[in-house]
Amino acid sequence: MHEECNGNGCKLVQFAAATDMIIGGTIFTHKNIHKVTWRSPDGVTVNQIDHILIQRKYSSDLRDVRCKRGVNVDSDHHLVMAKIEARISMNKMRSGQRVQKYNVQSLENKEVQRAFRNKIVELSESTSADEESQKGLEKQWSMCEKIMKEAAESVIGMQGPPQRNDWFDDDCAEVTILKNKAYKNMLAKKNTRQAREEYQRRR
Repeated sequence: MHEECNGNGCKLVQFAAATDMIIGGTIFTHKNIHKVTWRSPDGVTVNQIDHILIQRKYSSDLRDVRCKRGVNVDSDHHLVMAKIEARISMNKMRSGQRVQKYNVQSLENKEVQRAFRNKIVELSESTSADEESQKGLEKQWSMCEKIMKEAAESVIGMQGPPQRNDWFDDDCAEVTILKNKAYKNMLAKKNTRQAREEYQRRR
């Protein structure tokens, strides 16, 4: 986009060369308007200072890099987007099972505490008659562990999935729509003072 490069740009080029990386924004042909990643507050000075780098061995996966002016990111920088088509191995990987946790918070309830203790005593009494299970420290520990697990599963149960905090309500959605509308209006009117002031007010 520009013929001259400042100190930071030279450092970026040197870093890319030293680490065998490609600067994605410099290898695709686009209009300058789709290369601008930063615009000064007065709307006059523009530059390409945000970049996407990729290892040279994966550069064939990179299909396109350009900025998206129409996306409101509430900044003087534009969103830089890369299109990647990765060649993924067809070998299926086995995903581990999710570890379930006991709902220990329920033990703060006095009735649950009492029921948990009673269940442990009940299970202990039902297994104490089995003399073979009491021989050896390892067998005693295994039996104790089994009793605790059975009592926990029976009384306190497992934790459910985490609950989402629905903070983004209808009012937030309405304000966001108005702000995005003011942002696009500012772009359409080529960053005029009135359009900039309206966008700043909506922010």
